[in-house]
Amino acid sequence: MYFFMDDVAKAVDKSGLRGMLSHGMIDLGDEEKRKAEFKETMRIIEKCHDTADGRIKVAFGPHAPYTCSTELLKEVREKASKLGLKIHIHVAETEFEVGQITESYGARPFEYLDEIGFLADDVIAAHAVWLSDKEIEIIKENDVKLSHNPASNMKLASGISPVSKLVESGINVSLGTDGAASNNNLDMFEEMKLAALLQKVNTGDSTVLPSEKVLQMATIEGAAALGLENEIGSIEVGKKADLVLVDMKTPALTPFRHPVSHVVYAANGGDVNTVICNGEILMRNKVLEVLDEAEVIQIAEDAAEELLSKS
Repeated sequence: MYFFMDDVAKAVDKSGLRGMLSHGMIDLGDEEKRKAEFKETMRIIEKCHDTADGRIKVAFGPHAPYTCSTELLKEVREKASKLGLKIHIHVAETEFEVGQITESYGARPFEYLDEIGFLADDVIAAHAVWLSDKEIEIIKENDVKLSHNPASNMKLASGISPVSKLVESGINVSLGTDGAASNNNLDMFEEMKLAALLQKVNTGDSTVLPSEKVLQMATIEGAAALGLENEIGSIEVGKKADLVLVDMKTPALTPFRHPVSHVVYAANGGDVNTVICNGEILMRNKVLEVLDEAEVIQIAEDAAEELLSKS
């Protein structure tokens, strides 16, 4: 979720990756801004949805309840249901946000979204840090999917999401990184480790969120959140080949005894040897086959320099 998403789609297409993209919609109660946000969203949907041999999907992306009017959220709900598209939104990330929504609408964030008929099984809510027991019930009843972003929540001091409690309630919780500004390296292996450790120290119970469950959150639970669990997320006959091969012979992964525990607690992104998406090899033996890595790095450096010169 961000801006210039058709350019993001070009990058996803060229890189061979799979992605579900959304334009970040923010109207702050302004009617003209709301119309402009829907116009841009519909443009992205028409231009990019179900492109790149089906690897690219587009979702509606209302940023958050505190940046989007009730009118925008209701219209998103209506259009998403009509078009059969997912909704991606940030909810209950900070304690300040909860206070702001409660003061404005007389209800906590998920209570408010439930009251206006926004929640359903096609909603993917990021963060979900500050939750009441009633809100957990609402999330469960509406089969809302949650994206847990432990590194971002820690870096921004947002708080600790009650993930172990959510998992025990049978709620779908997948893993995310949030953006580079609040995460830096976007390493999903680190995210798995942080998710597990954070719940253990938060609950005082070293047995909560075992490595097997965390690996599921990073794979099949993520696929289910996107409605793609019948296509990707696990290695099964008939599913698409979206795979990463990890070099298990590195010093940090030696001695090799417990594969899942190793992947969650000891591996990092640098241990990935080969990446396959949709059956196509994108990286082989740590060498990209679809992009010129040095060129991409240089483009990023040049863009950063240009931004600094204008600031």
